Amino acid sequence: MDPGLQNFVHQLQAETQKQKLAEQIHTLTNRCWDVCIGDSRLGNKMDGRTESCLQNCVNRMIDASNFMVNHLQSMQGQ
Repeated sequence: MDPGLQNFVHQLQAETQKQKLAEQIHTLTNRCWDVCIGDSRLGNKMDGRTESCLQNCVNRMIDASNFMVNHLQSMQGQ
């Protein structure tokens, strides 16, 4: 493959991965916001319970995502 074309393909793949990561972050943020905040109105400051809920939600979503990626990769390797 032409080195210029190969470089272009590599850059395109990197940009695609960045876009997928941004979409995943957006999705996680929306889901966790809906779970932890819901319809309640926030004041000037977030309480500890809400902050803890958001942190735990995002961490569990990341754990689940990593588990699925690792599982799919191990299936491909077999």
